[in-house]
Amino acid sequence: MIRLTLLHTNDLHGRIQQLAQIVTLVKQIRSDVTQSGGICFYFDCGDSEDTTQLESCLTRGASMHTLMKAAECDLAALGNAIPIRYGPQAVENLAKAYGKPLLCANLFEKNGDLIKGVEPYKIIEVKGIKLGFIGITDPMRSYGTIFGLDPKDPKELLPQMIEQVRALGAQTVILLSHFASKNDIPLADKVSGMDVIISGHDHRQISPPLEVNGTLIVESGEFGEMLGRLDILLDEKSGKVRKSHGELIPITDGISQDQDFLNAVKLQEEQAENLMSEEVGHLLQSVDCISDKECASGNLLADALLEYVDGAELAFVINGHWTNGLASGKVTQRDLYTANRSAGNPARIKLNGKQIQNFLTEALKTENIERKLHPLRGKECGWPHIAGMRVVVDSKNPGKMEILINGRSIKPQEEFVVAASDMEFSEILGYLPIPDEEIEYEVPTILPEVVEIYLKKHSPLMPDNIKRIRFI
Repeated sequence: MIRLTLLHTNDLHGRIQQLAQIVTLVKQIRSDVTQSGGICFYFDCGDSEDTTQLESCLTRGASMHTLMKAAECDLAALGNAIPIRYGPQAVENLAKAYGKPLLCANLFEKNGDLIKGVEPYKIIEVKGIKLGFIGITDPMRSYGTIFGLDPKDPKELLPQMIEQVRALGAQTVILLSHFASKNDIPLADKVSGMDVIISGHDHRQISPPLEVNGTLIVESGEFGEMLGRLDILLDEKSGKVRKSHGELIPITDGISQDQDFLNAVKLQEEQAENLMSEEVGHLLQSVDCISDKECASGNLLADALLEYVDGAELAFVINGHWTNGLASGKVTQRDLYTANRSAGNPARIKLNGKQIQNFLTEALKTENIERKLHPLRGKECGWPHIAGMRVVVDSKNPGKMEILINGRSIKPQEEFVVAASDMEFSEILGYLPIPDEEIEYEVPTILPEVVEIYLKKHSPLMPDNIKRIRFI
């Protein structure tokens, strides 16, 4: 029998301090298992990155993957946090920082090639037995509609992938999944031939392991609160699991942080400091950020979008993209990306006057302004801000408004090229839901980059505090 220990995390979302403690445990367990004649691996099942960590935000997740390398993580599956924010172009840099490709077998370019920076599987031979590791990620619809990719359904792809790694000699097949356990459970029921699925994406704790159709399924929760451990005994000839035991180890205050890992963190912070200190503009007056009324930060973003999006005549955007305002004087990368961590992509679409009015009517409702959304990290949607137009609203009947361009009232069927972001047209926001395929997005550009370009061009800048939406 071969004793195999699989340590696993998922959905760390930038929790570096917890990861420093996890590394301590990984090293201890790896040493104990190895000394007793067993084999130990540490895997991550995606979304180690997060915009809560400024270094990760500025490097589009690369800094976090440098730290996963420092954590001696053996294999990592591709999550959705980076490709859905910045596009598939960012994945290649993740792999470079990590030192090897991420595992993902189901995210393809339209030409049939896997996106750069990933590989579908990895065969590792230990003690005379071959282990086959396959990676999958959530085939989110937006990959196709926004980024022009061809995501494959794991149910359709995995049978041939399992057959392929078996043909290459893999006696044990382990799936590293960022597909969510709620999907992995029916997947295991339908697709045979997998010995273990390590899940991620839905932040669920699964302990003890589930067994579905001969497949063990585990998941360690979220935010580095637990380290998953699965000990299995493999038949040395067939590779079949003969015995197993799984547990989740709480990451408590009593666990020390690994010093080697902390040294790597310090190095990343020092390297990121150069980026953060770069000046991107100069403000002659502070930019305020107020959730429930028109403010300079919202106007700044609307102005930046109007100028950035090719051919745009008008722009509108919610203020929920901002976390806080900007002080007067020099504006650095740190200042800007702390104030605005939105991962929204610039959007270009042709709308008529009635559609623009419908958006603004919904956006000006108090219940919508105060509504908090998960994609905004729990922040309020905030007041709508506009550029290229002025709006006069009837205080007694907010649904009645006049939209003016250069002093002229626009007509309901009159069409304009409008700049916004993907959030403004999303079903999640719900003000004016429009299918992604009807909108032109610019990826991997994100909103703080749009503001950065605007500041660099117009500094020193006097923020516009003139009210653009007026109630009478």
